[in-house]
Parts: sequence; structure tokens; C-alpha cells
Amino acid sequence: MNMFAKSLLLSAGLAVSMVATAADQLHNTKWTTYNDEGKPDSVLQFTEKNGRVSAKIVKVLDPRAAGKTVCDTCKGKFKDKPLTGATVLWDLRADPKNPNKYIDGKGIEPESGMTFSGKGEIKGDTFELRGYKGISLLGKTRILKRAR
Repeated sequence: MNMFAKSLLLSAGLAVSMVATAADQLHNTKWTTYNDEGKPDSVLQFTEKNGRVSAKIVKVLDPRAAGKTVCDTCKGKFKDKPLTGATVLWDLRADPKNPNKYIDGKGIEPESGMTFSGKGEIKGDTFELRGYKGISLLGKTRILKRAR
């Protein structure tokens, strides 16, 4: 194998491992979500498969849900369904330009049933998750904190 081919294979291997490492930052981690008043809402568990990250609700913290087994106030596919175990974010992928950023995600707000596009950035023990319809400028950012 000539030197150019070896160099090309090494570069490709490094690029793939960098993307895998970036996605692995979220793999099997838990993050607490907060409502508009800054009160804990839920705990999400992130997992990665084939370079795509998804998140499901593993614990509901919202006091409005105390004693409920299903979401009777939710709309769409979450109406009268358990929230615990529901996937609410999917298809996030690591930004190849920045290992702390994630792009191209999709998600759903269980209470309203509204779907959105999403992107995010890890900053230490926080994950800034931005959901939007159309363009990011018209969206909303939620700060998630790493669950301990």
C-alpha cells in the first residue's frame, strides 16, 4: 500500500473516531430538564446508536404528574400514555466541526404534542438544548443539568 493510501485511511479512521467520541459524550448520561419557572421537570436518559443520539424520559419530576400513571393533559401520541419511557428527542448527531455541539435533532413536547427541530451544546455540566420550528432564531433554549 502506498503512502498516500495509508494516509487517507488513517485520516478517515481519525474522522470516524472523532465523531463517535463526540456522540459518546451523551451516551448513557442522564440530564434534568427544567420548566419556564426553573423547577425540575423530568430526567432524560440519552443513548447513542449508529452516531445518532436520542433521549427518553426516565423520571417525571413535575408535581402536576404526581400520582398519575398516564399523561391526561398531553396531546397527540402522548395523550393518555405513560410519559416514563417515552422518547422525546431523536436523531441528534455530533457536529463534525465541534465535538461539544449536536445538530439535526428532532423532538416533541409531550404536553402540547408540538414537534420541533433541535440542536444543542454541552458546556461542562449543562446541556443547552434549542428547539425550533423553521429557523433556530425563532426557537427556545432549555438548559439541562447533568443528573448526579
